[in-house]
Amino acid sequence: MKLVWHADNLLEVSWLRDVLGDLVDEECTDLDLTCFDDDCIHVVSSNWQPLPTYENYFRECRARCRRLVLLHISDEWFSGGYSLYRHFDGVIRNFATSLARHEGIWTIPEGYTNGTRTGIALRPVTEREYAWSFTGEIKASRVNMASAFAALEPNFLTRTTSIYKDGGKKLSKAEFDDVLENSIFSPCPMGNVILETWRLYESLELGCIPIVETRASLDYFTRLLGPHPIPSFRNWGAARCYAQDALTDKTSLLLKQLEIRNWWTAKKQSVRAEIHRVATGPSRQPALQHYATLARNRYPALHEPLRLAELLRHQDGTSFLNRLKRPGGPLKRIARESLRNSGA
Repeated sequence: MKLVWHADNLLEVSWLRDVLGDLVDEECTDLDLTCFDDDCIHVVSSNWQPLPTYENYFRECRARCRRLVLLHISDEWFSGGYSLYRHFDGVIRNFATSLARHEGIWTIPEGYTNGTRTGIALRPVTEREYAWSFTGEIKASRVNMASAFAALEPNFLTRTTSIYKDGGKKLSKAEFDDVLENSIFSPCPMGNVILETWRLYESLELGCIPIVETRASLDYFTRLLGPHPIPSFRNWGAARCYAQDALTDKTSLLLKQLEIRNWWTAKKQSVRAEIHRVATGPSRQPALQHYATLARNRYPALHEPLRLAELLRHQDGTSFLNRLKRPGGPLKRIARESLRNSGA
C-alpha cells in the first residue's frame, strides 16, 4: 500500500514505519491534498490541522478510491471531528479514549520518538549506573514523582519547570538515550494532558523497567495494551517503595527486565499484525458511517463536555491543581479548541 503523509516534521515517523513494516511499499508527502491514488493509508495529525479541514478532500477520495485507511495521530487532546472517519474502510489511531471506541477503529500505542535507539542488545540492570532517571519538565503529577523518588540514589534528575527557560536544558536525543540506557527504573508520569507519553516506549526500547500511573477510574495502560508486566501505581510514594525494595534483589530485577523486554517484543509484533488486518481485511465503512451519526460526532457542542470529562479522568489532584495554576498552558488550548468547535 501507499503511505500518504498529510503532515511533516512529525516526531513519531520512525515508530509508524516500524509497525507498518512491509505493508507499505511506497510513500509520499501530500500537504496540498492532491493525492487520489487507490489503496492508500493516509496519515493526518491533530497537531497539524483539525480533522474537519480534510472533509472535502476525503469525500473526493472516497468517491474515487476503492480502499482508504486513515492513520490518525497526535490526538491526545481528543479534539473531535471524528465524523471524518466515515470516509474510511478502517481507522487506526493513537491515544485510547472511550470517545473513539467503536467497530472499525483500532488504537495503537503512541510509540517512541524519531532517533530512538532500537533493536539494541539488552544491557542488564545490574550493569546500569542509575537506580532511576527522569529528564524533562517537572509539571503536573511529575512534581509528586520527583519528590517521592528524590532520595532514591544514585539517580539522574533534571529539575526545571521548563526546558526553555529558568535555566532549563534539553538533552540531545543521544544524551537522553544514554541516560535511559544507564537507568534501572524509568518513572513515566503523565504528559501534557493524558497519562501516555513517548517516555514509556523509549524506556521499553532501551531496556529500563518503566513505572506508570493509574487513576481511580482509569487503568489506561491495561485498556490500551491489555495485560502487561509494567509496574503500575496509583501514587508515586507506593511506586518509590516498590523500586526501593526491588533494588535489593538483583536476580528478581533481572527477571523483571527480561519479562518486560519479551512482552514488548511480542506486543510490537501483535500491533504490526493488527495493522495489517485493518489495512487488508474486510471494510468497516458501514460501522464507521454509523459511528459518524452519533450525536456527539454530529454536534461539536455535545463533544466538548464529554472530552473534558475524559481528560479529567487522566488527572490526579496535583496535576489538576497545577493545570489551574497555568491557565496559559493546556487549559488555554482546550478553551481555544472549544470555541473553534462551537463555531464561536
